[in-house]
Amino acid sequence: MKSPCEIMASKIIPAIRGEIARELVARGHAKKEVAQILGITVAAVSQYTHRKRGVSNSEILKKKVKEIVDEIEEKKLSSEDLTIKLCELCSYVRSGAND
Repeated sequence: MKSPCEIMASKIIPAIRGEIARELVARGHAKKEVAQILGITVAAVSQYTHRKRGVSNSEILKKKVKEIVDEIEEKKLSSEDLTIKLCELCSYVRSGAND
């Protein structure tokens, strides 16, 4: 049986990162820039953009990710602020509020 943290690490966090990466790339950001913003590799961004990992069908998650991406583009989020936003979004998803 997997603990909630294992589930977050293997399912939820990649889904959130995937949505953020796809949204940033769709808005014209380079994969290298997206990798730096998210603290991941360019290869990981490529996997997210090709939907090989980090896929979600939640429209609410996608809406919340767009709000986060707006803040990223407006330079309102430091890397610490982004980490906090990701934790909040992960908790939101875990709560089942996105069903």
